[in-house]
Amino acid sequence: MGTTFHGPSPWPHITRAIRVRGPRRAAIAYLGEDAPALLPLRAGDLLVVNASRAAVRAHVTSPIALAYYVEAGVRVLSSPNLHANVIATSRRAVIGSANASHSSTIADEAVVITDDPEVVAGVRAFIEGIEEITEVDRVFLDNATTEWQIGRSVPIPGVGGRVRAELDFLPARVTRMFVRHIVEYEPSATEQQTWDTQARRHHTTTAGPAATYQLEWFRPGDRRARLERGDVLIFVTDNEWIYPPAVVDSDAIAIPHTHRAFGHLLLVRADLQPVSVADAEQQLADLGHPNPRLTTDHRIISASLRAALLRLWNL
Repeated sequence: MGTTFHGPSPWPHITRAIRVRGPRRAAIAYLGEDAPALLPLRAGDLLVVNASRAAVRAHVTSPIALAYYVEAGVRVLSSPNLHANVIATSRRAVIGSANASHSSTIADEAVVITDDPEVVAGVRAFIEGIEEITEVDRVFLDNATTEWQIGRSVPIPGVGGRVRAELDFLPARVTRMFVRHIVEYEPSATEQQTWDTQARRHHTTTAGPAATYQLEWFRPGDRRARLERGDVLIFVTDNEWIYPPAVVDSDAIAIPHTHRAFGHLLLVRADLQPVSVADAEQQLADLGHPNPRLTTDHRIISASLRAALLRLWNL
């Protein structure tokens, strides 16, 4: 085949070139609702896409397309800084400007399709090396659907200037931080149903990079303890472990058929490890906080203690 150039309407050539056997790897910045027709991926393939809150709210990445791929068994990852459009099969690579959307099919786009082994390997390595990613699962899809419905215009990373949006899960300024102890409890059938809808994770293939962020479910024990988006929670097990910070990533989610019970989605960094309470207390004491009260649930008022706690994980 060699190397060929296609423009200004390259999508028929892209679709034809990737209809091959074997796993495919794609990094496509934005997906329209009709993406599956343009980008026919199947179970075992990997798709990295920019499904950041900004991209979804601006309606350039569709939750419907994301859900289609996830349900088809494609491993879908979101990278908020992605602006590349490249695909690699076992023998070919596609490199160009085309997003998988209707607007791309009517725009002047251009791609190069090649079977050069070095280029194919380079594209695969690029996709495998993308950082700052989040697994797109049922929880992610529910959140994305909510963001899509909000539908207000926001800046898009890589469009109109490079905006490093959502590269870290912590708010720009951490003003509300809470210590909370982990309590084992048996969820009711109704809460389990809510959990199944909102927070059960899909586990597909392990191909591709490891997810940097994960969404988890949290039900506050005290119904009066209202949390807000952007609040930071530090979880502790009794006299044993203190866990990396988790950020509240949703408004309160009502649990049906309960007396005002609710839960929240939390965003966590999958690459951070817990620290023993003893080591944490010693490090905090060295930083000027000899009594951090890690054994009781409370809001951390001291800005310097909040910063010291984050330093346990070099944040």
